[in-house]
Amino acid sequence: MAKSRRRIIEATGRGGNSPDEQEAQAVTIAWIASVTSVLMADLATIAAHFYFRFHPESKTAPLFAAIMLLTACLLGVASLALLAAVWCISRLKPPKGFVAFAVIIAAAPIVTTICRLLQN
Repeated sequence: MAKSRRRIIEATGRGGNSPDEQEAQAVTIAWIASVTSVLMADLATIAAHFYFRFHPESKTAPLFAAIMLLTACLLGVASLALLAAVWCISRLKPPKGFVAFAVIIAAAPIVTTICRLLQN
């Protein structure tokens, strides 16, 4: 049974991971973690914004929303940079649907900040 398993592994190329594959996996995991972080920061920004809309007497909600928007912008830039690295390094490209979702999530706080700066 061990010989047949070894033949299957050799035939499919699923042996040990080369250092290049491990590097690509590490960068991909970092990118997915950054996309998740940007999404959480976006949701926190939206929640703080709506909290301030319903409780205008709150003094900390706008500050928290601004801090979370800045955090989302910085994480968005990092996420877009990691996406470029993943796209160049990986042999197996991430699904296009997830890439589109990640680009939208990462670009949203950047576009929001630029629009707010242009309004003032």
